[in-house]
Amino acid sequence: MKYNPPYGSADPNAPFADRNTPAATSGSRVPAAAIEYPQREIMAVIDAAGLSASNADLTQLLQAINHLIAAATGGAGDPNYVLMTQARVRLPIFPEVQASDGIIPIISPGAGQVRVPAGYNFIHRGIFLVTTVQTDFVTMASKTYHLRWAPDTGFVLKDLADGTYNPGGLAEGNAAFDSAYDNMLVARVVTNASNGPTITSLVNKNRMSADGMVTVNATPFGGAASTPVTLNWARRPLVATKATTAILDHNTANCEVDTGVEVNDRYSIGCFYRRTSNQGDGGNIFYQAWL
Repeated sequence: MKYNPPYGSADPNAPFADRNTPAATSGSRVPAAAIEYPQREIMAVIDAAGLSASNADLTQLLQAINHLIAAATGGAGDPNYVLMTQARVRLPIFPEVQASDGIIPIISPGAGQVRVPAGYNFIHRGIFLVTTVQTDFVTMASKTYHLRWAPDTGFVLKDLADGTYNPGGLAEGNAAFDSAYDNMLVARVVTNASNGPTITSLVNKNRMSADGMVTVNATPFGGAASTPVTLNWARRPLVATKATTAILDHNTANCEVDTGVEVNDRYSIGCFYRRTSNQGDGGNIFYQAWL
């Protein structure tokens, strides 16, 4: 139903005015639609709720609304009803891409270009569906960017060298840039000297997990880095060692062994098998990562 202004008004939003006899001002002329249409709208709600209309009860609109809310939510009335706008700022749920791998596959149509493809769905705060539309961005050579989404901005491409985006000059992998409830890290974009983008699309799900086994070579304490396992999650994971087994572990006398799993960044974890001597050929690390 649209607003029906007084007859003769050029303004479609003109207010109604009372008659003012001392000022010789006539009252507004009321069109029939201004009286009939609101009643029709109210009756549509009362009828939809299954109530019998009655002039003896002037609370029927409120009753009808409560009936419809109860039917949609299973009861308990409107005090327990949460509006979509409220849910989108209250529910502690991370963005979740509806693809099986949790990824929006960001592409580059050519040098200096980054594209968000159309038709991918994700859920904001566990309740609000968002569908991507094709969105293109222009890059510059020798830059590192974060492609992000937020409810108030949509998709944006942020330069890590921008002091507004990164006032502390933090490293790209710092957890401060991870996906948050209302700010999703979609991809990392790194351009070369020819402005050719290398894109890492990231997994965005509210809950994530991965486990497996890595065979690693023994290295001295303080020696080589761990063997990486790629995750490419949008948030820095938690990790644990589920089990370890030695492989051809010869003389272990007076030999200290250190095995485990460590977090490198949101992109990977590392498994290590370190010894105070290089006797032995390493071991199997059974890892688990989750959020």
